[in-house]
Amino acid sequence: MTLLQGRVVVAEMQAQTFQNLDAKGPAPSQDRYLVVSPYVEREHLLDLESLDVENQLLALALTKLKCLRADYATAPYAETFNWDEVIDTLRTLARDIGHTWKETSFFVVAFRSRIPPTTVYAELGALDKAAHAEATASGGFLKYWFGTPDAEGRNLATCIWRSQEDARKGGVGPAHRKAAGAARSLYTFWKIDRLRLTIREDLSVFRDLYFKMVVDAQKDAPFKSAQVESLVMMKIVKHCSSSFPTTATGSLVGMDNNGVLEITNAFPFPTVDVSSTDGHQSDASALAAAAPRAKANIVYQNEMIRHLKEVNVDANNVGWYTSATMGNFINLGFIENQYHYQRDNDKTVALVHDVSRSSQGTLSLRAFRLSPEFMAAYKEGKFTTESLQKSKLSFRDILVEVPVIVHNSHLLTSFLHQIPAPPESPEIPLPASVDDIQREPAKLPAHPSFDTLDLSIDPFLEKTCDLLLDSIEAHYSDLNNHQYYQRQLTREQFKISQWQAKRKAENAARLAAKQTPLPEDEWQRLFKLPQEPSRLEGMLNARQVEQYSKQVDGFTATITSKMFAVRGNLLPE
Repeated sequence: MTLLQGRVVVAEMQAQTFQNLDAKGPAPSQDRYLVVSPYVEREHLLDLESLDVENQLLALALTKLKCLRADYATAPYAETFNWDEVIDTLRTLARDIGHTWKETSFFVVAFRSRIPPTTVYAELGALDKAAHAEATASGGFLKYWFGTPDAEGRNLATCIWRSQEDARKGGVGPAHRKAAGAARSLYTFWKIDRLRLTIREDLSVFRDLYFKMVVDAQKDAPFKSAQVESLVMMKIVKHCSSSFPTTATGSLVGMDNNGVLEITNAFPFPTVDVSSTDGHQSDASALAAAAPRAKANIVYQNEMIRHLKEVNVDANNVGWYTSATMGNFINLGFIENQYHYQRDNDKTVALVHDVSRSSQGTLSLRAFRLSPEFMAAYKEGKFTTESLQKSKLSFRDILVEVPVIVHNSHLLTSFLHQIPAPPESPEIPLPASVDDIQREPAKLPAHPSFDTLDLSIDPFLEKTCDLLLDSIEAHYSDLNNHQYYQRQLTREQFKISQWQAKRKAENAARLAAKQTPLPEDEWQRLFKLPQEPSRLEGMLNARQVEQYSKQVDGFTATITSKMFAVRGNLLPE
């Protein structure tokens, strides 16, 4: 039996499909061309004669590929499809034609994505179809499958290639570049997994794992820094300064570029009219701090991103920003906001602008993200003493600070270099010769500054010390609560021990009297152990104390040097 005869089985399965093709021109041969994707036009068909025997057989076997799980968007790739049936079909095809299979590896791409409600699915489909035709023409494209987005917009698409080189060639055309450029505006999240499927000589695969990850430097690139455009920085500073002392929050958009998070735009969240609220919810700062995860603001953010997409601006959410006063921002609300963003997209940050520190003349803009260890613990929701000891999670492991780089566009940089320096004096002598024109640029005179000689205690240091004392007091309150829990637990455990000892004595007496013993597990119904309070608040408070301590250390560095400089005049003779 020949390979051509072995294709008849598959040809019969796709005969109905070929009847639906465009009637223009001669119909494609069912023995040569294979439907390997949801697209059935001629330009989307795989030419089997362009492949060797191993790739031909796998392409024919992949016509049996089916999805087994409804949660394919998040399920493990090896468990998503009916690979056992595909391999059995491959084994049958090879046996029917008498072919001895040679060990062959194939390149697999799994594209996991999430689309916002604002994405027009027809536009996405047109880009995908054009890119598929282009990839098919490049050769070696054995199978393409994609699903339907779930209720949260998550989806999976997969491509099986003859080799990684074929995949690279298939992704460099103009249609792929256009689709890649539109990804920022069409998806809120995407992730590309590159895998290798190896089928051995005996037509078997690895017993418990079909696929091995292909090492990809760009995919596994560490989170290096957050690059903020200067215009975005000015927007954040203006919004936070105008809202001071009320907390200001907003959304960040941009894209991740090989480990560098490029933040190219920002917009504030709408403010809430405090006069229209009542009771304890009238705190404007509390409402603003919770704005990033409010349902109304999530809708507003999606609408803004849709408008940005229409004007061809980066429309991929990469985090949020907030204002702070004297470094006082590490609290449960900050953690909840960052977790809200980071659980869907790991490449997101929280920018913190300290208005009080910036008022001293030095910009204070820092970027933070939650550590992977804390993300796992927060998802589980258990912050008991036992769980913290098991995970070895401390307050230092909550936040990871990311370096911030302020970036200027080339046009702005050129403009700054062209600004002439101010003259040293209001009267500029006219040049007498060409040599005078080529003189050194004018320089400003050095004006003396007496601020560094001021011996008064920095008011920001006093305020930071007050906040530090408040945090230490809160820490002792949390410690007292935990000690009270331990006393209650010890008391209840002592009562249980007494009850169990009494019940054992009773059962011993009943057994001696040849009576049925009483159950010894009734204490679970009679006694209720106190529930251990969460240690999360204490961890956050400890992290805030560390933040204040670093600020005090920075403030006292300059003041201490002044005190030592003048201590000779302060000490009595």
